Amino acid sequence: MAELPPAAELVFTEPVSPAGAGIKVFSPSGHQVAGPVTSRGAVLSAPISSAEIGTFVLSWQVLAADTHPSRGAFRFSVRRPSPNPYSSLVAGEFGTATPLGFVLQALSRWVHFVGFALAFGVTGYRALMRRQAVSRPLVRAGVILLIAAEPLALLGQLASLSFDGDTAIAVLASGFGRLLALRLAGALLAWALLALESPWPVLGVGAAVALIDGAGAHAIPGLPDASQLLIAVHVAAIGLWVGGVAAYLAAPDKRFGRYAAILLGVAVASGILLALAHIGALNALMTTAYGQALMVKIVVIGAAVAVVVLRRRRIEFGLLLAVFAAAAVLAALPPPR
Repeated sequence: MAELPPAAELVFTEPVSPAGAGIKVFSPSGHQVAGPVTSRGAVLSAPISSAEIGTFVLSWQVLAADTHPSRGAFRFSVRRPSPNPYSSLVAGEFGTATPLGFVLQALSRWVHFVGFALAFGVTGYRALMRRQAVSRPLVRAGVILLIAAEPLALLGQLASLSFDGDTAIAVLASGFGRLLALRLAGALLAWALLALESPWPVLGVGAAVALIDGAGAHAIPGLPDASQLLIAVHVAAIGLWVGGVAAYLAAPDKRFGRYAAILLGVAVASGILLALAHIGALNALMTTAYGQALMVKIVVIGAAVAVVVLRRRRIEFGLLLAVFAAAAVLAALPPPR
């Protein structure tokens, strides 16, 4: 281009909010020449001021409406190409987490899912089977995992964007930060309610945590509220199922079979609806990372269902932990639509 544009404007496919500075533009000499970012729905813009000519590097980082992080960078030249000390930023892949960020995001979700199952699934087993003794150690372990998942989630978010003070403040002030605080508050409230004899207040907190999980999950285009409610139902059903299996292993009860069958049906039905909504075309199952992770989850759930028929509960529990791992990877990956 012949002249430096007066502003940088980025248009996304959904509403976003800037994470930290949001947009940075580095001049050929390495100076940051972008001004404060303005956010208008799916559009971010920032004024640019520089008298230099040569290659500029623009980097951006945002949080989507569903709290997932995204970042990228590209270069452009004014009059002629030139070296730029920030050219290495362009090597990153657009719209994706860093490898460390992805691992931490997936790990935090796996820890959260296991914690949810132990804290609330075991409590559900106690409430319906009236097994008082089994609940305390497992539920406490679940609550500890729920608490531990939140610092991991924050680290994963920052690793996917950048480790600086402005970004950390923006992340904590965003929808992600509010959901993190609500999940943490739910875990601490559940811990306090363990002192009560009745399990139902703890289960009430579990329902609220499932709704919070739904609010922070991938939304279905055009149906954000319905999809988040469906995700909450899916999380609750599979969490109660897995926690119920863990409780059954500690204190078997023959009545658990019917209860588990109902939860399995709800989990599978809600999972199928979510898969159809997010995948769209069947070829996305094999051509996208999200589809491949979904296929792994489907295969492992199928194996778990087969083990249910054979009544091998310990193997079933191990497979369900693997289902949680696949679900954690899915939650960290962008769906194809």
